[in-house]
Amino acid sequence: MLFLVLVVIVIVLGFFMIQQLDERRWQRYQFERDMFFRDHPLLLQDIDDFDYALKLSHAMQRKIITELMLKLTIQPIYKKMRLQRLPEIRQEKYHIQVLLNDIKIGELDRNYAQQCGERLVKTDFEIGRPIEVLAEILVLRKNSHELTCQIHLSLPQDPTQIANLLVAEQASLKSKVQMPHSQ
Repeated sequence: MLFLVLVVIVIVLGFFMIQQLDERRWQRYQFERDMFFRDHPLLLQDIDDFDYALKLSHAMQRKIITELMLKLTIQPIYKKMRLQRLPEIRQEKYHIQVLLNDIKIGELDRNYAQQCGERLVKTDFEIGRPIEVLAEILVLRKNSHELTCQIHLSLPQDPTQIANLLVAEQASLKSKVQMPHSQ
């Protein structure tokens, strides 16, 4: 009888240990996946037009100007930004934030984000992989002592075309990864 009680206790403890080990393994996998996604975002084909104008608050404009140390120039400034899917909120399945140097500067328009998300369902974007896009930053003078900025993203006017503009991942990864030399 005592032997059966010990066997049951060992089985229960073993089950809990395996469950904890599996949970830690899953957390490590998610962390490593997120780090890989951060280093290897999805890329869009270059398009010449910067059709999508990002709406920015006055405070965010000042933060961008300060963060990037921007000055009034005639030429636009080009920076890479990332589009990152946020978790589902209420009835809206797709919320897409725009990041500059890991700082959230805004979100895509709700309808545009919904249509983009629906077209990118079968990609890694659905599980958290960001998309890297080029942004055009225009610095303008608001008044004699204050600057303002506008950001235009190189996204298509029609969000249903975004899936067609994704660059094949393998081609970009092969150029970044060096193959070991065989001897």
